[in-house]
Amino acid sequence: MRKGIAGLYHRAEVSQKVNTRYLNALAGVDDSTSLLELIGPLEHPVMRDGKRSRALHPFDEEDRSLLAAIGGGEFIINGFRNKDLQDLLYATTAQSVKESRRRSGAISRKLRLLRDHGLIQKIQKSYRYKVTMKGRSILTALIAASNAIVNTLIPKAA
Repeated sequence: MRKGIAGLYHRAEVSQKVNTRYLNALAGVDDSTSLLELIGPLEHPVMRDGKRSRALHPFDEEDRSLLAAIGGGEFIINGFRNKDLQDLLYATTAQSVKESRRRSGAISRKLRLLRDHGLIQKIQKSYRYKVTMKGRSILTALIAASNAIVNTLIPKAA
Protein backbone atom coordinates (compact mmCIF):
# COMPACT_ATOMS: atom_id res chain seq x y z
CA MET A 1 0.00 0.00 0.00
CA ARG A 2 1.17 3.48 -0.74
CA LYS A 3 1.92 5.76 2.17
CA GLY A 4 0.89 8.99 0.47
CA ILE A 5 -2.41 10.64 -0.35
CA ALA A 6 -2.84 8.49 -3.46
CA GLY A 7 -3.25 5.34 -1.35
CA LEU A 8 -5.62 6.88 1.17
CA TYR A 9 -8.78 5.46 -0.41
CA HIS A 10 -7.34 1.94 -0.57
CA ARG A 11 -6.07 2.19 3.01
CA ALA A 12 -9.53 3.28 4.21
CA GLU A 13 -11.14 0.40 2.31
CA VAL A 14 -8.82 -2.19 3.85
CA SER A 15 -9.20 -0.67 7.32
CA GLN A 16 -12.99 -0.81 7.04
CA LYS A 17 -12.88 -4.50 6.13
CA VAL A 18 -10.60 -5.19 9.11
CA ASN A 19 -12.92 -3.31 11.45
CA THR A 20 -15.95 -5.16 10.11
CA ARG A 21 -14.31 -8.56 10.64
CA TYR A 22 -13.24 -7.58 14.15
CA LEU A 23 -16.70 -6.35 15.14
CA ASN A 24 -18.37 -9.44 13.71
CA ALA A 25 -16.05 -11.62 15.77
CA LEU A 26 -16.76 -9.63 18.92
CA ALA A 27 -20.52 -9.84 18.40
CA GLY A 28 -20.55 -13.33 19.89
CA VAL A 29 -23.30 -15.84 19.61
CA ASP A 30 -26.78 -14.44 20.07
CA ASP A 31 -29.15 -17.21 19.14
CA SER A 32 -31.07 -19.96 20.84
CA THR A 33 -29.50 -22.87 18.95
CA SER A 34 -28.47 -25.77 21.15
CA LEU A 35 -24.93 -27.10 21.17
CA LEU A 36 -26.16 -30.38 19.75
CA GLU A 37 -27.73 -28.61 16.76
CA LEU A 38 -24.52 -26.63 16.17
CA ILE A 39 -22.03 -29.47 16.26
CA GLY A 40 -24.32 -32.18 14.87
CA PRO A 41 -23.41 -31.52 11.21
CA LEU A 42 -19.69 -31.47 12.09
CA GLU A 43 -19.85 -35.04 13.34
CA HIS A 44 -20.82 -36.39 9.91
CA PRO A 45 -18.55 -36.78 6.87
CA VAL A 46 -19.07 -34.26 4.05
CA MET A 47 -18.65 -34.46 0.28
CA ARG A 48 -17.07 -31.51 -1.53
CA ASP A 49 -16.09 -31.55 -5.19
CA GLY A 50 -16.60 -35.30 -5.26
CA LYS A 51 -14.17 -35.92 -2.39
CA ARG A 52 -15.16 -37.17 1.02
CA SER A 53 -13.87 -35.45 4.14
CA ARG A 54 -13.99 -37.15 7.50
CA ALA A 55 -16.18 -36.03 10.36
CA LEU A 56 -14.84 -33.65 12.99
CA HIS A 57 -14.88 -34.76 16.60
CA PRO A 58 -14.88 -31.50 18.59
CA PHE A 59 -14.32 -33.14 21.97
CA ASP A 60 -11.49 -35.42 20.78
CA GLU A 61 -8.04 -34.13 21.81
CA GLU A 62 -6.61 -33.62 18.29
CA ASP A 63 -9.64 -31.85 16.81
CA ARG A 64 -10.23 -29.83 20.00
CA SER A 65 -6.69 -28.42 19.90
CA LEU A 66 -7.11 -27.53 16.21
CA LEU A 67 -10.45 -25.79 16.83
CA ALA A 68 -9.05 -23.95 19.85
CA ALA A 69 -6.08 -22.79 17.77
CA ILE A 70 -8.20 -21.26 15.00
CA GLY A 71 -10.70 -19.87 17.49
CA GLY A 72 -8.07 -17.76 19.23
CA GLY A 73 -8.44 -14.01 19.21
CA GLU A 74 -5.03 -13.36 17.68
CA PHE A 75 -6.27 -14.35 14.22
CA ILE A 76 -9.47 -12.28 14.11
CA ILE A 77 -8.05 -9.31 12.21
CA ASN A 78 -5.47 -10.74 9.81
CA GLY A 79 -6.46 -14.39 9.65
CA PHE A 80 -3.98 -17.25 9.97
CA ARG A 81 -1.54 -19.21 7.83
CA ASN A 82 -0.31 -22.79 7.77
CA LYS A 83 2.87 -21.68 9.56
CA ASP A 84 0.85 -19.98 12.33
CA LEU A 85 -0.98 -23.24 13.08
CA GLN A 86 2.28 -25.20 13.02
CA ASP A 87 3.65 -22.93 15.74
CA LEU A 88 0.55 -23.51 17.89
CA LEU A 89 0.00 -27.24 17.35
CA TYR A 90 3.60 -28.48 17.58
CA ALA A 91 5.64 -27.92 20.73
CA THR A 92 9.04 -27.82 19.00
CA THR A 93 10.31 -26.51 15.68
CA ALA A 94 11.03 -28.91 12.84
CA GLN A 95 14.54 -30.34 12.98
CA SER A 96 14.87 -31.03 9.24
CA VAL A 97 13.43 -29.96 5.92
CA LYS A 98 11.68 -33.32 5.60
CA GLU A 99 10.02 -32.87 8.99
CA SER A 100 9.00 -29.31 8.08
CA ARG A 101 7.34 -30.49 4.87
CA ARG A 102 5.59 -33.33 6.69
CA ARG A 103 4.13 -30.86 9.21
CA SER A 104 3.11 -28.45 6.48
CA GLY A 105 1.29 -31.24 4.65
CA ALA A 106 -0.48 -32.36 7.82
CA ILE A 107 -1.69 -28.81 8.54
CA SER A 108 -2.79 -28.41 4.90
CA ARG A 109 -4.98 -31.50 5.22
CA LYS A 110 -6.49 -30.10 8.44
CA LEU A 111 -7.17 -26.77 6.72
CA ARG A 112 -8.93 -28.58 3.88
CA LEU A 113 -11.04 -30.47 6.43
CA LEU A 114 -12.05 -27.20 8.11
CA ARG A 115 -12.87 -25.62 4.73
CA ASP A 116 -14.97 -28.61 3.71
CA HIS A 117 -17.02 -28.27 6.90
CA GLY A 118 -17.47 -24.53 6.28
CA LEU A 119 -15.64 -23.34 9.39
CA ILE A 120 -12.96 -21.35 7.55
CA GLN A 121 -12.53 -19.73 4.16
CA LYS A 122 -9.49 -18.62 2.21
CA ILE A 123 -8.70 -14.92 1.91
CA GLN A 124 -8.29 -14.12 -1.78
CA LYS A 125 -4.81 -13.51 -3.19
CA SER A 126 -3.06 -14.58 0.03
CA TYR A 127 -2.02 -17.67 1.94
CA ARG A 128 -4.28 -16.74 4.83
CA TYR A 129 -7.58 -18.12 6.07
CA LYS A 130 -10.33 -16.58 8.20
CA VAL A 131 -13.05 -18.10 10.33
CA THR A 132 -16.53 -17.82 8.82
CA MET A 133 -19.56 -16.52 10.74
CA LYS A 134 -20.84 -20.10 11.06
CA GLY A 135 -17.42 -21.16 12.30
CA ARG A 136 -17.23 -18.30 14.79
CA SER A 137 -20.58 -19.25 16.37
CA ILE A 138 -19.61 -22.93 16.57
CA LEU A 139 -16.17 -22.19 18.00
CA THR A 140 -17.56 -19.78 20.58
CA ALA A 141 -20.12 -22.34 21.71
CA LEU A 142 -17.52 -25.13 21.87
CA ILE A 143 -15.06 -23.05 23.87
CA ALA A 144 -17.82 -22.00 26.27
CA ALA A 145 -18.97 -25.62 26.66
CA SER A 146 -15.41 -26.84 27.20
CA ASN A 147 -14.80 -24.28 29.93
CA ALA A 148 -18.18 -24.73 31.65
CA ILE A 149 -18.25 -26.03 35.22
CA VAL A 150 -20.72 -28.81 35.91
CA ASN A 151 -21.95 -27.27 39.18
CA THR A 152 -23.11 -24.16 37.34
CA LEU A 153 -24.84 -26.17 34.60
CA ILE A 154 -26.81 -28.47 36.87
CA PRO A 155 -28.69 -26.78 39.72
CA LYS A 156 -28.39 -28.51 43.08
CA ALA A 157 -31.40 -30.41 44.35
CA ALA A 158 -33.42 -28.60 46.96
